[in-house]
Amino acid sequence: MTLLETFFLISAVALYAAALFSARKGRLRYASGALVAGLAFHLATAVVRWIGTGHPPIFGTYEAALSASWFLLLFVALAFGSAHGHFRLVVLTSVPIGLLLLLYGVSFNTERMPLTISEMSLWVDIHALFAWLAFAPFTLALCLSGFYLCAASGGEPRRERMQPAARNPRLEIIDELAFRYINFGFINHTIMFALGCYYSSILFGTWWRWDPAFSISLVSWLLVALYIHMRLFYKWKGERAARFFAVIFATVVFAYWGLTYLPAGSTFHVFDLDLKAL
Repeated sequence: MTLLETFFLISAVALYAAALFSARKGRLRYASGALVAGLAFHLATAVVRWIGTGHPPIFGTYEAALSASWFLLLFVALAFGSAHGHFRLVVLTSVPIGLLLLLYGVSFNTERMPLTISEMSLWVDIHALFAWLAFAPFTLALCLSGFYLCAASGGEPRRERMQPAARNPRLEIIDELAFRYINFGFINHTIMFALGCYYSSILFGTWWRWDPAFSISLVSWLLVALYIHMRLFYKWKGERAARFFAVIFATVVFAYWGLTYLPAGSTFHVFDLDLKAL
């Protein structure tokens, strides 16, 4: 990581922390401004990285965390005018996850890595784009689902607990928002999965390989599809839906971040330089 890249990244983290602090104090416009400024410095970090490596920052755990956290916090910023008055909640639950992702990323090797021939493709870049466009709304849905469960179980102030969760208008809105984020994430996950299969056909001559990356991604896709099906046709809402998605999200996390911890050589979908050398 270059000095300029480090400066931009530290500046972004400081601004995200300021956004979190402002949101806790209820100063939502300040929080939104700090968040947008942080996104600008975060994007500058990615651009510096892109110029230095010659490819988008999507290879290796550090670059993946850099991209994933940017898209997540972009969705948070976009929620300022569209989250039905729940922007503060979205900031307080999602910004810490974005910061933890960055911390996790820098714990890995941050040196620039050479790409193999198979990685030098626009299809790979587009595949990664839709991967993060799926991960971000899924994460926001998890945050909203977690808050719903906390509030429904008595974690809210007394005035919020006067109505049952199913009849609390505020919780009903949060439940519906989570469902909308899940729908959007599912669409992008589907495109990401289809692009991955297509590129596999180019590389290996087959659309499907029993690689852990394929299998776990398929399991995640099927579970999210089941969630949507149960919600639409069997009226799964509220606590039941929130608990189910929390379980589903565990598979999403493993699909995105757990492959690194599989035995060396078990999947081609690991891009960390140190692990590729094993």
